Amino acid sequence: MDLRHFVLLLLGTFTLSGCSSLEQDSVLSRPAQWLDKTGEILSNWGGAERNDAYDTEVQRLFEQPYIDPLTRYLERYRNDESRAAHLQQVLDERNQRCRQISERYDNRPLSPQTLEQYRNGYSYSCPQQVEAFARRLQRATRSGEVQQVTTPVEPAAEIAWSGQLAQQLNDCYLLTTIGNFSDARSACVNPAEKGDPRAQYNMALIARSLTQYDEALNWAHLAAKRSTEARYLLGQLYENGQGVDADETNALTWYRDAAEQGNADAQYRVGRFLAEGRGTGQNSAAAMGWYERAAAQGQAEAQLALGIILLQGEGVQADPAQGRYWVLRAARQGLAAAQLRLGELAEQAGNTISNRAEAAVWYELAGQNGLENGAIRAQRLRVEIAAETLQDARVKVRRALEGGR
Repeated sequence: MDLRHFVLLLLGTFTLSGCSSLEQDSVLSRPAQWLDKTGEILSNWGGAERNDAYDTEVQRLFEQPYIDPLTRYLERYRNDESRAAHLQQVLDERNQRCRQISERYDNRPLSPQTLEQYRNGYSYSCPQQVEAFARRLQRATRSGEVQQVTTPVEPAAEIAWSGQLAQQLNDCYLLTTIGNFSDARSACVNPAEKGDPRAQYNMALIARSLTQYDEALNWAHLAAKRSTEARYLLGQLYENGQGVDADETNALTWYRDAAEQGNADAQYRVGRFLAEGRGTGQNSAAAMGWYERAAAQGQAEAQLALGIILLQGEGVQADPAQGRYWVLRAARQGLAAAQLRLGELAEQAGNTISNRAEAAVWYELAGQNGLENGAIRAQRLRVEIAAETLQDARVKVRRALEGGR
């Protein structure tokens, strides 16, 4: 089995040309499965409420004009069976937008320059359309019909070079996706040096993972003009002082650039900077707006931040029900801090055995997902709660994770 077939088999039917890391099959990404280990066999709860939430999420996703957020949504939730219908809607919308882009490029000059622009802008989300244009260009090269070629090239040499580059690009994208950074680096370097922005971004990502921050900064700057992900990465490098002196003002500038292009992680970071007054004046109202945009795209940390604002009434009228809703959305994605917060809310709801049992289960789940404080709190509460009561609490928490409240 070759690399391409292995990756497609591993990831399912969605086209993968980006470089997001695969989600680990663990309690971190599938919190409800952890509860299955207790022996519970439960049906699917809260379907209507969950579908309403997904409808809103997809509607807001469609309201923004960019294609890449659709692809990121598909990659983020590709294993979530409860979203099957919504994933199909997003896939259909993504494909429709790619067809529109294809029709636009069909009316542009058939030239290497146009292909380069096409690849730079749409290889991540519309790889099939981009490669169809590349094949047309190869046929035109053979017949001498290439348009607006500024530097004469030998047709045969151009064909060989295009084919080699295309294979390198495919290997670069796929190897980075599965985390094989050693081989990915070899595959990415040539297309990166020739100007492919995603290959350049991949090189930056690989260099950062190897703590080669100067190299990461260089590649990220090269890719940033045409890569939203590279702008977000530059924000991280400037924020953390990696390869450059820490500079929160510059970090915010890069985060904002990426956020305005629809990057949900960047939208969350802009919200955090505004909320904390980092790199700019503190602005809670603007921060909440960015949290809302990121949360609508499924960014778990933004969902938690938005939920806490609504729970506490920070600069807005408190709305405990809506606040808990957003915290719960984050907890469903395996965010341990959100699960810990739900445990605290259960304890604060009243000093009853059932509330303490529910809190213990949320704390236990947060502990399983890496928060030591959650495990400590769970142990403190469990000693005073009967096994049957804990089992009832697990049913309640499982219901919440599956879509109920």
